[in-house]
Amino acid sequence: MRPDSPLAALDTVDVDSLLAEPLVVMRSGYVMHRFVHRLLGGRTPSFSYSTDGAEMGKLMVAEGLGATVLPDFSVIGDPLERRGTITVRPLAGDATDVLLVMQRRNSGSVPRAVRDLHELFVRNARAYRAPS
Repeated sequence: MRPDSPLAALDTVDVDSLLAEPLVVMRSGYVMHRFVHRLLGGRTPSFSYSTDGAEMGKLMVAEGLGATVLPDFSVIGDPLERRGTITVRPLAGDATDVLLVMQRRNSGSVPRAVRDLHELFVRNARAYRAPS
């Protein structure tokens, strides 16, 4: 959500509060699309937009079109979040984990881009797990 959203004043966002705001949802086929449908339990938001992916969803939120539901690792540390254009609040009562797995070959030549991406994921995972 944007920092000036009524939801940003809350410590956690419950489903009723989420339903009262315009919602930017991922299109069918995305894991977050299924997650939001389960979270809302058949209820529909006041208004919604559909998008293809988290990056466009975050931009739509930054432009004031509504709030979205994404994994915290997709938002925390994002340039828009670091600049204060968007902010994150946890969902009340939600304990869902999203597991990200990356596989790569141990042998043979691995392109630099793959090595760099792997290093970035490992570094971020370690920082995420580190006690605050």
